[in-house]
Amino acid sequence: MRSDCKTMNCAECFVKSPIFKLFSQEDLAIVESVRCEVIYNPDEIIYKQGTKATQIVTITSGLAKTYIEGPSGKNFILDIIKPVTMISGPGIYVDSKHHFSLKAVETTRCCFFDVEVIKDIIKRNPHVSEAIISMISRRVISYFDKFIFLTQKQVIGRVADNLLYLHEHIYTTNPMKLTLSFQDMAEMTGITKDTLVRVLRDLSNEQTIIIEDNILTILDFKKLRLLSQMG
Repeated sequence: MRSDCKTMNCAECFVKSPIFKLFSQEDLAIVESVRCEVIYNPDEIIYKQGTKATQIVTITSGLAKTYIEGPSGKNFILDIIKPVTMISGPGIYVDSKHHFSLKAVETTRCCFFDVEVIKDIIKRNPHVSEAIISMISRRVISYFDKFIFLTQKQVIGRVADNLLYLHEHIYTTNPMKLTLSFQDMAEMTGITKDTLVRVLRDLSNEQTIIIEDNILTILDFKKLRLLSQMG
């Protein structure tokens, strides 16, 4: 982890969250005065579930994951976070705690903003308030989709869904150079790593995908989408 690495101020930044574009110049100056910029190495925890939510985080480069830590030590990945995304949870208005953990997947640059400063701007600026509500609502809707995904699809359908999600929303290339581990992919689908590896091997044997080292190539999109739809 490396801190004190500010690259530019909020007013001039070209990788700031779209929400910050709704701030007045005065408010941008206020958040800039309390901003902290940190670079995290892969697998470093950015914040941990259960800790005090004193900061709102924006991912400006790299890749991170949000996940719930279960009581049995098993994790479930809620989302993969790409730039430029602001991360805030319901805890900032409920109990001032983080209800999920955030960890870097790749080398990841983050900007931290004092939560009370942001909340004060939200009170004064209805456009910012609406944007924050919209952001949290979209995230909740995506979690609803995950519930359906986990409760109504078989393992093969979940893995197919996950591969398509990684291609269409995270890496946006084919072949994909995976920075997520097989353990991460298993935690995204609610299965064990061994089960994931078995399904990937079956898909490879059927020439639906091919994996070489950390490069995954989808060979048959039609079949993968069919498996996803059939569940």
